Order: sequence, then C-alpha cells, then structure tokens
Amino acid sequence: MARTTTRKKPQRRTWGTLRTLPSGNIRASYTADDGCVYFATRTFDSKIDAEGWLAHERRLLDRGEWTSPQTRAALKKSAGMTLREYAWRWMDAEYRLESQILNDRPLRPKTHALYTRLLDSRILPDLGDELLTAITPERVNKWWGWLGGEYSTPTSNAQAYQLLKAIYSTAVEERAARENPCQHKKAGKPPRPRDVQPLTPAELVKVAESVPEHYRAAVAVAAWCGLRFGELIELRRKDVHTAGERMTLSISRAATTVTTRGKSTLEVGPPKTDAGIRDVTVPPHVAEILRAHMKAHTGKGPESLVFTTTRGLRLSQTAFTKSVKNGFASVGKPKMRVHDLRHVGATLAAHAGATTKELMSRIGHTTPAMSMRYQIAAQERDILIADKLSELAKG
Repeated sequence: MARTTTRKKPQRRTWGTLRTLPSGNIRASYTADDGCVYFATRTFDSKIDAEGWLAHERRLLDRGEWTSPQTRAALKKSAGMTLREYAWRWMDAEYRLESQILNDRPLRPKTHALYTRLLDSRILPDLGDELLTAITPERVNKWWGWLGGEYSTPTSNAQAYQLLKAIYSTAVEERAARENPCQHKKAGKPPRPRDVQPLTPAELVKVAESVPEHYRAAVAVAAWCGLRFGELIELRRKDVHTAGERMTLSISRAATTVTTRGKSTLEVGPPKTDAGIRDVTVPPHVAEILRAHMKAHTGKGPESLVFTTTRGLRLSQTAFTKSVKNGFASVGKPKMRVHDLRHVGATLAAHAGATTKELMSRIGHTTPAMSMRYQIAAQERDILIADKLSELAKG
C-alpha cells in the first residue's frame, strides 16, 4: 500500500511560529510589535535551536533592543567594511544599476569626476580607513571642523559633506549602517551664490559685437536662449528646426570636459539635468542672426556642429571664454563669466513676462518631476516669450 505524506501544520505556540519544511528543517517566525511578521534569516536543524532563536528575539523585544533580523544580518555583513570600500562600491556603475535602493543609471561622467575628487581630497584621507558602522555623528563633526581648517573652499567642502550624507543615506536604507552620522544642521550648506551682474539688451549687443565674427551668434544664442556652454558647443544642424519664420532648438546633448585625477577627456552625453532635455523657441531677432551664421559657418550635413572654430573644430572653452571676457570688460563688467550669459537669458525672459514655471521649462533648470509637470503647459507660452524677447531687444 502506497504511503502518503501530509504537510505538517505550523506548531501553535504562545509566541512565534515553527513550521517544518519538506527538507525536515524548521523555519521560525514571529509577529513583532509593529504588526509585521519576521522570519529567521536561516532554517534550523532542530526544534530546540528554533525555539532558542525565538526566545532570543523575545528577549530583545522585551528589553527594547530589537531590530529586524534582516537589519542585523546586513549590519553583520558590513561590520568589517571600511567607508573607503563602501564609498567606491557606491560609485560603481554596475553596482548602482543592480542596487535595489539606488536602482539608478550610473553617475554622469562629470558628476563621477566631481565625487572622485571630493572622495580623494576631502573625505577619504581622514575617514576612509574607519569602519562604516563605527563612524559617529561626533566623528563626522570633528572631520567637518578639520575640513574647514584644511581647505578654504566653502563650496567644495559643502559638496563633500552632502556626498558623505548621500552615501550614508544609501547605507542606512541597505541596512549596512544603523544611522546617518551626518546630522550637523549647518554643515553641507553651500555659501550664498554670488550676485550675477545683469546685462541690458544694448550691453548684450555690444558684448556680441566685440567678439570675433564667428563667435557672435554663439553669444546671442547662449544669452537669449539660456543654453549652457556644453549644450551650445554640442548643438548640431539637425537640432535646429524651422517652420516658416519660427525657429526651435532641440536640446538633448551636452559636451563637457571631465578631469579625473589629472586626466581630461571630452564627454558627450545628456544635459546636466533631465529637465535639460527640452525644446527652446529662438527669439525672432536671434533666429535671423543664427540663420546667417549657419549659412556662412555651419556644414551642410545634419551632424555638422553649429558653432565651430574658424578651422571647423569644436569650440574651445578657453578661447571662447577669453573673447567673451573681453566683451564683458568692454561694457564695464569684467567679473562676469561665460556661464552668466545663461543667467542673463533667464533674467531677460523674466522681464518679458515668463513665470517661474515657464523659466524652469525654458532654461531646463529643475528636477525631472517638475520638468514633466511644467514643460507641456509651457511649450505654447514659450513662443510668446520668444516674441517678447525680440520686442525687448528692439527697445
């Protein structure tokens, strides 16, 4: 007569549950004070071992020392890991893609280079060899004090603190650390940004006229359309769209120089933020300038760069900056930077009546979620803003 096997029911207990698995091993679980069911991170060979585990969990709860078994297992696994080891793992592209917590694309090249510099120079020399789980708020405060005395660079120091805090935020979520030791309320706040000197439309014209002829359209587009320099030098003929007299720029890439440990490379990728992927309507008076420039200086192919050197090469930031700085000096504002042209564009758009949301869409300076919310509604309004910008230029 064939034998039949029946699945054993969980054994009833005053607290906790034991279930015998088909393998003969025993799985233990219990309901904690938070109402959630927690399982042992392993099975047991004998009932007495499983009961011992439940008794230990009960004592932890009674003494107020309880954390979940999964949290304790993660902490045990990371107990021998230094901050240096965890930080470089946090930076690793493959790890970021596989991590359930980060679940994100790899860091952009320029961001990766910045974080590498901050880790190498400011974080790891003092904290790198200490255990990830051993660094306390008091230790971080001591490091923050050392940082201010060692480096008179408030912005980079603030970035370093923010980076350390971000690394520990992930560690806490991954249960590799119990708490985030970056708890200083005033640390990590960047200094107040310097005030950008505004340019009037007349001054902007004078700046453009003072640079070499093949740079003039680039100055106009950077200012009136609010492009970042990396977006400007990666703009190609295929990105310039015309419909009658109307012109639109599709911004989806940027070129940036990335310097990591003394080695510089040019990287082409998405703009600085996800919101940087946008369409910008060109003010009519700038469209005229750009059409003339492209006719004279831009290759015919769709991949041809719109702005180049006289030899057809990609614009050099050094040469372009030198020329534009001379232009700023010609209007009595020698401290302005090339990037300030972008701020000028935002200011002029605001004068033309753009709302904060419309500026976020036009300039591409926002979070991805905000961009999705604002961009669709702002596209039609952007045409009106562009028209008003030309009216502003004409006085």
